[in-house]
Amino acid sequence: MKWQLKRELLPLAVLLVMALTAWFVYPTLPDRVPTHFNIHGEPDDYSGKAGFTAFTLGGCIVLYLVLTFIPWLDPFRKKIEQRYETFLKFRNLTLVFFAIIFFLSLHAARTGRFEPRWLGFGFGALFIALGNYLPQLPRNFFFGVRSPWTLASEEVWKRTHIISGYGFVAGGLLMILLALCNVNMIWSMLGIMAPISLFCTFVYPYFLFKKLQKENGKEVQL
Repeated sequence: MKWQLKRELLPLAVLLVMALTAWFVYPTLPDRVPTHFNIHGEPDDYSGKAGFTAFTLGGCIVLYLVLTFIPWLDPFRKKIEQRYETFLKFRNLTLVFFAIIFFLSLHAARTGRFEPRWLGFGFGALFIALGNYLPQLPRNFFFGVRSPWTLASEEVWKRTHIISGYGFVAGGLLMILLALCNVNMIWSMLGIMAPISLFCTFVYPYFLFKKLQKENGKEVQL
């Protein structure tokens, strides 16, 4: 695994656009900008514009660095070197999503209101995109569905990520549909993605692990 400028052009371009946007917009922001909103999109907390800009832009830069280099520390590094591109796709999708949040936050800071349903569209699209790549992820400690049973068994990892891929795509589509119907994103997350995440992270891998143990008559192959 090596850092290569050619495959870093997209995330670096995203960060550059964010930085340039922040530079142009900063003088137009009020001294006190809204930084937190209730479920109706109304501001309920404020901070200085310098801290707000540094936190939002700096957070995306830190996210890029963490998601780029943390696979290098993975105990399964030797096994995942040939699939590093898949990790970078996850990183790019996540970074683009947070860039969208950054632009929405800048707009909300100027207007004093945040439209919650746009998060529903954003999260829905993110889950659909991630769901398409989940089955391609090799076993690792930082990305994907990480539970004691998926990390303990290659077979459980593979099957769980196939099921999770379908679940994330279906959940993402439902979130977008509910956003179109003006259903608040909080309820969409609690009613759709929370049950899907619970099933994919704990219920399915646990019972699959036990089933494979019973079929093999011994410990599942690590």
